[in-house]
Amino acid sequence: MKKIITILFAVAFFGVSANALEKRIGISAASTAISSDGTETVKSSGTKNKKTQDEDVIVPSIFFEVANDDGIALGIDWIPAEADLGSGTNARTDTDVDDASDTAGTNKVAAELTGHTTIYVSMPVGGSGAYFKLGYAMAEIETKETLATGTVYGNEDVTGTLLGVGFNKDNAGGTFWRAEASYTDYDTATFNGQLDADSVRNKVDADLEAVALRLSFGKAF
Repeated sequence: MKKIITILFAVAFFGVSANALEKRIGISAASTAISSDGTETVKSSGTKNKKTQDEDVIVPSIFFEVANDDGIALGIDWIPAEADLGSGTNARTDTDVDDASDTAGTNKVAAELTGHTTIYVSMPVGGSGAYFKLGYAMAEIETKETLATGTVYGNEDVTGTLLGVGFNKDNAGGTFWRAEASYTDYDTATFNGQLDADSVRNKVDADLEAVALRLSFGKAF
């Protein structure tokens, strides 16, 4: 529902005077530090296992935006690639001996952030080229696991809020470049494993945040 509301707001806000707006398109590359905090609640025993995973990745993106005469812009940024959130392997001994459904063995897990799209508003600060940016991020976390218990986790949608500051430099011919720093705080995503023979399941709660330094090049028309 939040996605639909955001898109409808964007269409309504700029649709009235679209012909008078400046259109901009560009590409970006962002050096991004992603931090993932996960808490696994083990079925039956209720034991909680916590882990933090940090990943540094270069993230490409494509953006399109429209701006009014005051320089206020509404845009959409799409990442045409997956970002690794981390992976791991461990060997676990079954401590829940009264539950025949729990199985000891080697567990392999991995997760990726895919389909990442951000709808944003940027506002100039003074006339120096500096700007402030506020965005609403949407993505899907894809889990890939091979667990000794045979259980699997489904994929989950995640949303977040982006805050950023940057500097924009206009060049001749309508071209421009930007340097930007941003922070994105994502809402908690919950992954539920399959129910076993005892009608219990593992659960994983994941909290994500990302800090990015972005360089962009584009064209206004």
